[in-house]
Amino acid sequence: MSLSLYVHIPFCLKRCVYCDFVSGIYDSGKAVDYVTTLKKEIRGITNAKPLSTLYIGGGTPTALSTDILSGLIDNIFNHFRFIDNYEATIEANPGTVDSDKLKIIRSAGINRISIGVQSFNDAELSFLGRIHTRDEAEQAVYLSREAGFKNVGIDLIYGLPGQSIERWKKTLKEALSLRPEHISAYELTAEKGTTLDKMLKITSGANNLKPLDEDKIIDMYNHTIDHLTSSGYIHYEISNFATPGHSCKHNLNYWDRKEYRGTGTGAHSFMEDKRFYNTAGLDHYIEAVSENRSPVEEHENISADRAFSEAIFLGLRKTGGINIESLSRRYNINILSRYNHEIEYLREAGLIEITCSGYSYETNLKLTKKGLILSNEVFARFI
Repeated sequence: MSLSLYVHIPFCLKRCVYCDFVSGIYDSGKAVDYVTTLKKEIRGITNAKPLSTLYIGGGTPTALSTDILSGLIDNIFNHFRFIDNYEATIEANPGTVDSDKLKIIRSAGINRISIGVQSFNDAELSFLGRIHTRDEAEQAVYLSREAGFKNVGIDLIYGLPGQSIERWKKTLKEALSLRPEHISAYELTAEKGTTLDKMLKITSGANNLKPLDEDKIIDMYNHTIDHLTSSGYIHYEISNFATPGHSCKHNLNYWDRKEYRGTGTGAHSFMEDKRFYNTAGLDHYIEAVSENRSPVEEHENISADRAFSEAIFLGLRKTGGINIESLSRRYNINILSRYNHEIEYLREAGLIEITCSGYSYETNLKLTKKGLILSNEVFARFI
């Protein structure tokens, strides 16, 4: 058995208009204090299980100085054992990396990089509040290759106010020209309380800030699926595409409802069928760990019914769906009996389907293409 570790870096050089993550503006002094505290939390984890995946996310981990960041990575690799074919990911903003930083990160043991490109259009990048340009995004991919990364992912966002499908097609085309092993394509959403949410409310539908029509967003999503899959990418999760063998193992661990440990402000953990959360307050986190107190702010015990429900809607995020027999055995509940009404309703609505799995005659429950678009409606039926 192995474990996944998430490490949160809550600093950015600038906050994007759509961001609702636990993050704030980078301050060098605060960053030193935070990483010192983070190292202490990590050293306090006693677990005999080796790590199969590591994910350093944020925020912007690469906003940290090279020496601070490499020291953190060394701390992790010195404290934990890793399985032979481990996956270690770091998120990066193109405006915060250079050749030296990328080479040091790679040599420290990180073998996968996820670059927050978001768009290859400078006007769109400016609207989103990104600190980099289209050229810097392309350069970040090239520099990652030169540093030795053989597993490069890029994140993209579609559905911006005023965005045409032609502009989105161009961004996808430019992304493909770089041949990353992984592409994530997310629909822009105005989460409550974000700058984007406030902008849209204040402008009350001004021409350039009017949310796109749903039909246009669906067209963009369908084009993304068709274009990337025809280009050799496997559509393995609602918003994620990868070349064969390069699906993100860390995220698959979440969707398969396996154990993971989160460290840092606001980090979530799932261990022994219990979920717990670190405080989101930066000062509270530093104070608690420095005083040898737990930074955990809340615990959540999960009932058997809740666990079964979670396994269904998390598993349905994967385009391959869930194996009905395997899931029913794992939780000792017959999914077809427990959710008979919901499954029949969703099948009749064309949102899910049941398919036979190869020669085993086992069956999979999965989202249809229509169901991928209306996935939240499907998930709500199992919550």
